Amino acid sequence: MKRAPGAYERRGPGGRSNPSQVHQTNASARSGSTTVREVASGSPLLVDVEFGRGHRLYALSQGDFRPGNPEGSPALPNTGALVKANRDGTVTVVIDRLNQPTSLELIGKTGYVVTLGGEIWKIKDV
Repeated sequence: MKRAPGAYERRGPGGRSNPSQVHQTNASARSGSTTVREVASGSPLLVDVEFGRGHRLYALSQGDFRPGNPEGSPALPNTGALVKANRDGTVTVVIDRLNQPTSLELIGKTGYVVTLGGEIWKIKDV
């Protein structure tokens, strides 16, 4: 996937991510450190990240956002994806065509994704 220079994430009230303002998130910081470094980039509208087995970092992309839509609009239907960060800073798609996913939980080898419509999906062998 293509890298997006200058990608960032904005936080809303209470420090929570606002999906309408989440751009290709690609930074991390260590506790007690002011140093920020890029971990990975290349997937649009990232709304959640979780560590999986072996400390592998996964991210949930809500999908493609149509330019010109009002702020706060969800991504286009069926454009979301679960991706994993690679050591070289790229991401690899684990599963795509997710319909407007909003949050992710990883338990063992299973991923659980909540959608904007309130559904919970189970993804095996993550």
